[in-house]
Amino acid sequence: MSSFLEFPIPKGIAFIAEVGLGGELRMVPQLEKRINPLAKLGYKKCIVPKSAEKILSEIHSDGMEIWGCKNLKEMIHTVFRRG
Repeated sequence: MSSFLEFPIPKGIAFIAEVGLGGELRMVPQLEKRINPLAKLGYKKCIVPKSAEKILSEIHSDGMEIWGCKNLKEMIHTVFRRG
């Protein structure tokens, strides 16, 4: 999408999800354990499946913003609009 829009993905955004055939974002195993290492590596924002957003909001993630998206369309809008 970054190439199509000719706009780079904003710095500091990580993505943790599986993408279904219909474009939906799905949970991945051990999602909670993947967040803290990303924060330690300097990521400031993380895109996760919408179903995981509430669970992860309760976890201390060293100041990382957690953005939940239900599908690719929502994720693209979130990343390239908020950037």
